[in-house]
Amino acid sequence: MHILINDFIGGVLDRGIPHYVRNIVYGLKEEGFRVTVVRAPGYCRKLPRSVFYLIATLFEQAVMPVVGLALRADLTLYPYNSVAIVDLFTKRGRIVVHDLEQLNRRLSPSKLVYLGCYRALKYLHRPVYTIMALTRQRLLDSGLFAGCPIAILPVTFYAFEKLLDPEMAKHKAKASVLLCTGSNGNKDFDTVVSDYLPQVLAQGFRVSVVGLHKASDAARYASLGAFVASGQLRICGQLSDAEVARQYQTHEIVWVHSLREGFGRCVVEGRLAGARVLCSNIPEFKSQHDELRDGDIYLYDSPADFMATLDRLSHAAAPAAPFMGYPYRAMLRHAVESGL
Repeated sequence: MHILINDFIGGVLDRGIPHYVRNIVYGLKEEGFRVTVVRAPGYCRKLPRSVFYLIATLFEQAVMPVVGLALRADLTLYPYNSVAIVDLFTKRGRIVVHDLEQLNRRLSPSKLVYLGCYRALKYLHRPVYTIMALTRQRLLDSGLFAGCPIAILPVTFYAFEKLLDPEMAKHKAKASVLLCTGSNGNKDFDTVVSDYLPQVLAQGFRVSVVGLHKASDAARYASLGAFVASGQLRICGQLSDAEVARQYQTHEIVWVHSLREGFGRCVVEGRLAGARVLCSNIPEFKSQHDELRDGDIYLYDSPADFMATLDRLSHAAAPAAPFMGYPYRAMLRHAVESGL
């Protein structure tokens, strides 16, 4: 099977959906599928973001169907919440809808594009992929895709697992916490700084932070400057994928705090790296916990609950159990081979 993937945006952006797409590409190739990927050329990084998104939309709608026809692709995957409407008529196009967040924003050209795609999908009863069971249920409940078959094209971790070093896991620092966060509002970092980190640091834990690398981020943790100066709180800055994997493997506990998530990649990455994972009790993480049925994922509802669980985990005598959940390899192959 020849699969064409529209990763035009992935030529400019690195995290979020592009990270999902790169892992899907890696996994499809490893599973033996023939894969062709289309990405924006590097010079597009210099364009204003609004201009780039306009070009990406025009490329998706006008060029990708032609590329698919020329290459005689069996399937063209559109993994960025929209799809070329022409490819819905060719029956070649497959969309991945990660969430419906963009529909909650004010009316804009991009929102009109999404709405047009979704109404065309509904009218033609074309198949839809999404990334997890909870999101699939939300799409069904929305009624936007009534009559469309909806299947899961999972978040995968092929590339991440290749970066893990079994020897590195033997060198986890005691009382060490890796906080996975970010600058966007759903990471709730201001609350982490005001209500959580002072208590964690006062208890003597050493905390490393990944996900903060904007110049404007420094002001947000300025109140903790003494801990940064002493080295007890370390802001890792921008890291390569290999360096991120190393951080996971050298910390006992991975901490993921968020108000909402599309999936919550850090939870699974932490467990794959052999750490215990402590995460906020939001529907995405709770659903993951239920699906994975993994005993080393712990949910908290408040700072007090968090501190009690953190103290208990830091005194655990045995290492975290091997991660046995989330069979993403089988899920990926089944999703593609079923063809929807």
